[in-house]
Amino acid sequence: MADTKVAEVMARDAALRIAPDTPVRAAAARMAEHRCGSILVMDGDRLVGIFTERDALFRVVAGGLDPSTTRVADVMTKDPDTIDADSPVADALRKMDEFSYWHLPVMRDGAVIGVVSIRDLPFGSGIGLQDELDTRHRLAERML
Repeated sequence: MADTKVAEVMARDAALRIAPDTPVRAAAARMAEHRCGSILVMDGDRLVGIFTERDALFRVVAGGLDPSTTRVADVMTKDPDTIDADSPVADALRKMDEFSYWHLPVMRDGAVIGVVSIRDLPFGSGIGLQDELDTRHRLAERML
């Protein structure tokens, strides 16, 4: 399991993609249609953001914005962190834990090839990291 690469655990063959000027309602409808918690925001072949369930809830709904007129570019997570497709799954788990990500764009040779979701990560990959994650959480709590 330690040698498993991020690309090997992605559940979807292709990530959902939209343009930055797409209305939030259309993005949410597409996410619902594909039963997906995130959608990549692309300017041509360039990744400019990611729009997630949390963005919809915290930035649109809680912000009182109209999803029919609000553009995804205005509420997306801009310039999201990414991970290389050949990185170990443990690296994805560390990054997702550290920054509270549920979705992480996956890159290969500078191009987006998909998204890894926290639900894609094999449970076993976390077992070997449990002590490390617990220590990191305790340290973070002391800093608050």
